[in-house]
Amino acid sequence: MSAVRRWLAALAAWWRDGGPLLDRFARLGPRLIFAFLAVSLLLPLVGLVAVREQHSAGARAAQAEGERVARHIAHNIVRPLGPGQPRMYQRLDELQQYIGDLHQDLGRDVEVVDRDLRILADAVPGRQGQLLRDDPLGQVAATMRDGVPRAFTERGDDYPHGIEVVAVPVRGTKNAIVGAVLLEYTSTYRELTGAGVHITRAMAAASMLGMTAALVLGYLLAYGIVRDVRRLTRAADLLAAGHDDVRVAVGSRGELGRLAAAFNTMAERISEQKAMLTDLATSDPLTGLRNRRSFHAQLETELDKARALGSALSVLMLDLDEFKSINDRYGHLAGDAALSQVAAAIQQQLRADDVAARLGGEEFGVLLHTGSERAFEVAERLRAAVARTPIRYEELELSITVSIGVVSCPVHGQTSAALLQRADEALYRAKRDGRDRVCGPPDAPA
Repeated sequence: MSAVRRWLAALAAWWRDGGPLLDRFARLGPRLIFAFLAVSLLLPLVGLVAVREQHSAGARAAQAEGERVARHIAHNIVRPLGPGQPRMYQRLDELQQYIGDLHQDLGRDVEVVDRDLRILADAVPGRQGQLLRDDPLGQVAATMRDGVPRAFTERGDDYPHGIEVVAVPVRGTKNAIVGAVLLEYTSTYRELTGAGVHITRAMAAASMLGMTAALVLGYLLAYGIVRDVRRLTRAADLLAAGHDDVRVAVGSRGELGRLAAAFNTMAERISEQKAMLTDLATSDPLTGLRNRRSFHAQLETELDKARALGSALSVLMLDLDEFKSINDRYGHLAGDAALSQVAAAIQQQLRADDVAARLGGEEFGVLLHTGSERAFEVAERLRAAVARTPIRYEELELSITVSIGVVSCPVHGQTSAALLQRADEALYRAKRDGRDRVCGPPDAPA
C-alpha cells in the first residue's frame, strides 16, 4: 500500500510540476486537435442518426397528415344529410360527388370501400362498384377488422414505384365499422423524406472536412445539426398530435433549412386543407351561404340554447317565385346569377348573429334570434329587399319576388322537425295565396 501511495504522490507531483509532454498537450492547439479528432469520429454517427431521425420525422408527419385528412373525410361521410335522412355513404351518388370534389380540390386519390372491399366511391368514377384489388397484404381488411388506421405502400401497373396510402375505418351507427377511406399522400411523403438525401451528402462532406477543420467548426456543426434535428423532431411530434399551428425555425441555411421550410409548407397546407374541407362541408359554393347540412346542424344548436335560456327562435323559409321561368327563358347561368344576387340581398338585411342558408334549388332558410312579431318584420323587409333588387345578367336586368313562411319556437314547435314542417306549411300558404308575400302556418294569421 505504501508503494501505491508513493506512486500516486509522484504522479500528482508530475501533474502539478508539469513536463515536456504535458506542456505540449496543455497548449490550445493540441487540445483543439485532440478534441476535434474525437468530435470528428462522432460526426459520421451523428450524421447517420440525424438522417434517420429526419427521415422518420418526415414519414411520421406525412402519415399523420394523411391520417388526419382521411379521418375528417370519414367523419363527413357518416353524417346524416339532414334530419331523418340517410347518411352520405348510404347515398352513392352524393358520396361519389363528394369524393370527386375532394379529388379536384386536394389533388389526391381518394377511395371509399364497404366491408366487402367493394368500391363505393372513387376519384375515378368508372371504378365505382368494383372490388378493391390493391390490397394484396390485407391492410385495408385488417383496418376494418380492428379499427386501427394503417399506412402502406401500394404498387400496381399504373404506379410501379408505389404510392403511399393511409386507410382509416368508417364508423356508422353504434360505432360499427361499415367501411374504410383510402387516401393517397405520396407527394407529402416524398417531399419530406426526400429532403434527407441532401442531408446525407452534407454529412459525408462534413465528416471528411472535419479531420482538418478547427474544433470550434466541428463542434458548432454537430451541435447545430443535432439542435435543429431535435427541433424538427419535436415539431413533427406536435404536428402528429394535432397541433396544426406548429412551425419550426432552424439556424441552418442548407438542407436542414430546406427541410424546415418543407415542414412549414406542409403544416400550412394541412391548415388550408382542413379549412377547405370544413368550407366544403358547411357552405354553398354558389352563394357563399351555409348549405342545408350546416343549416340543420345550426338549427339544432340554436334550439338547445333557446330551450336552456328560455329565449325565442324563429325560422324563415324562403322560395323564389317563378324561378323556373328564368332558367327556362334565359338559361341556368342567369338562374345562378339570380340566386347569388338574391343571397347577397338577404345577407345585407340580417344581423351578424342571424344565420342564412341556401337549402337547395331556389329555396333559402334563415334563423333569427327573436320572437314571432319581429320575425314577421324581418321577413317583410327581406321580401321587399328581394323585390327591389335588380337581377343583372349580361345586358339583362330582371326582377324576381320571394314567398316567405315564418314560424317561431316555442309557439309553432320545439323540435327542428316540427319547426321545419310548419315553416314549409307557411311557405306553401304564401305560394297559394298569390306569392310575393309573408305568411305564418295555416293556423296563424297571414
